[in-house]
Amino acid sequence: MKKLIPAVTLFVALAACGGGGGGRPSTSEIADTLKGSDSPLGAVTDSASDDVIDCIAKTLHDSDVSDKALQALVDGDDDYDGSDSDKKAVEAASDDLAKCATAS
Repeated sequence: MKKLIPAVTLFVALAACGGGGGGRPSTSEIADTLKGSDSPLGAVTDSASDDVIDCIAKTLHDSDVSDKALQALVDGDDDYDGSDSDKKAVEAASDDLAKCATAS
């Protein structure tokens, strides 16, 4: 579980998957992406419970991470490069993300 939060933070901040363009993805879309067999975080999320993943998805959704970065995550866009603002937003949410992992 200790590997989950840094992996989420790094992934969303640096290469948040996909640049679609239809507004902010829902919490369930983010969670489904993280739970999927082709999750951008791979085996890291395999060991996490659905409750932990749902909490992470809600935290990301409610954070200041841009709609574009979250859509990139949902779309699986490996070429997306998060902005400095997105990196700061994920950093600001890191305590809440850590609470998700320890609350299970």
